[in-house]
Amino acid sequence: MKTILITSGTKGGTGKTTIAVNMAVILAYELRDKAQYPIVLIDLGLDSGTATMLMLGNVEEQMPYTLADYFMGKIPDPLSTFYVKTWQIDNDIFKLVFTASISQYPSQVKIDRYLLKALLNAVEAIIPLYVIIDTPALGLSYDALVTLLEVSNNVILIAIPDHSSLKAVGNVVNLIHELKASNKLLKPILNMLNIKYPVDVVSGYPWTKLLRDIVGIEPHVIPYDELFSISRQALEIESLKLSFYESPASTQFLST
Repeated sequence: MKTILITSGTKGGTGKTTIAVNMAVILAYELRDKAQYPIVLIDLGLDSGTATMLMLGNVEEQMPYTLADYFMGKIPDPLSTFYVKTWQIDNDIFKLVFTASISQYPSQVKIDRYLLKALLNAVEAIIPLYVIIDTPALGLSYDALVTLLEVSNNVILIAIPDHSSLKAVGNVVNLIHELKASNKLLKPILNMLNIKYPVDVVSGYPWTKLLRDIVGIEPHVIPYDELFSISRQALEIESLKLSFYESPASTQFLST
């Protein structure tokens, strides 16, 4: 079992969860013949539950327990917060195990490092090939982040063309250096880069260089897509089973 940590530090809105979910689904498909449950996705973003909503749709009717219940001490077994999503493409069936990660009161939930270790130990019973951990932008203590960095085999840093995002990533990189775990770093991702404006006007340097100087590795670039709002609309309608006019993305698109 290998653990991949995906984080943006304390910066939200970087597309980290979207990347984590897509990576988990693609790997679950590619490794479908290697294990019954090849991938486990742990979404620690208790403030949003985006991944959970994409997997389950109407979450309130399908989730007796969530990670928030576990970290608040309401349930002793973390495996009670895991669910299975099944897809079929032609004759191929593949499955993804994921945590139900949503809370009505996220500010009341503390991700305790000892409960976090117990959660990761419990995952071993599923016998996955990979565990992908999506970290929250807020609410993750220093001790919890250190624990995640210690138990992870690899770390993928996600940034956007924004100075606060680069600073947040830099703080994580400094911590990784303190832990002498630089060998765990994989190629970082510079997400939503507008290829029409590849250079930071403040420093005069390309955003790719600024991120490379921080992480020490040439980043992978995901360009900003002007059709993002349309694709987001389709995702909400299909995954959340919303009608066209219930989709926040479609409403935003129609108003522009």
